[in-house]
Amino acid sequence: MVLVFNQQRHIWLPLRCIRRQVRGLLESSGYGEWDVGVHFVDNERMQQLNRQYRKKDRPTDILSFPFHQAAAPEDFREWAVTEDDRNLGDMYLGMPYIVEQCRMHGETVGEHLPVLLAHGLCHLMGYDHELDADYRTMTKREQAILREYSKTREVPF
Repeated sequence: MVLVFNQQRHIWLPLRCIRRQVRGLLESSGYGEWDVGVHFVDNERMQQLNRQYRKKDRPTDILSFPFHQAAAPEDFREWAVTEDDRNLGDMYLGMPYIVEQCRMHGETVGEHLPVLLAHGLCHLMGYDHELDADYRTMTKREQAILREYSKTREVPF
């Protein structure tokens, strides 16, 4: 199940389309039967989360909170056998920050959102980008998800 929460008022969001988009990305990543939560928040909430969990006192674009502690990317799949186990976790997206980044890079939010969501999903799967080798591994996984997703891509707005 994909749960989408709009907890900001900075930008209008087509939540049904976004929910379909997240489902498509889950399918493209091989996690079609897994649950995920997606929270759209303002910069204040994002800064609070970033400060609390990453010790960085500034807003950011996306934060992911995995349900499973993974020793290695995606290793939890082998023991996630019940329906309750099939929960990837929650992603928080700071919409004012994202809108500004899109403006600076000449993209629309609709174009950039799948990239951010694929990135967040990879974090929920246990990938990170602290080391160069990990960055390359995570980037390959993100690109594979987006390549598969692009076959049926829906831009929500």
